[in-house]
Amino acid sequence: ILVGSLYGHGEIDCRGLRESCREAGIGDILLYVGGNLVVGKSDPRLVKDKFLAMGYDRVYEPGVLPAVVIADLRRDLAQRG
Repeated sequence: ILVGSLYGHGEIDCRGLRESCREAGIGDILLYVGGNLVVGKSDPRLVKDKFLAMGYDRVYEPGVLPAVVIADLRRDLAQRG
């Protein structure tokens, strides 16, 4: 699942997604998130750490190019076999 946030409330909207996936029996899927994840200026490292702690596999800053996400997805899927 790839989640993109444009309006800064990603932290609220994305909380609990990993747990919901587990409850649905798909807890071992890849979860990526990116965009404007929090309101206001925040240290990108802290935002990344927060979302990794919430169970996301990859966290992207605003403005990351789709090619970067696609390359990561291909690499992560290949590692899973």
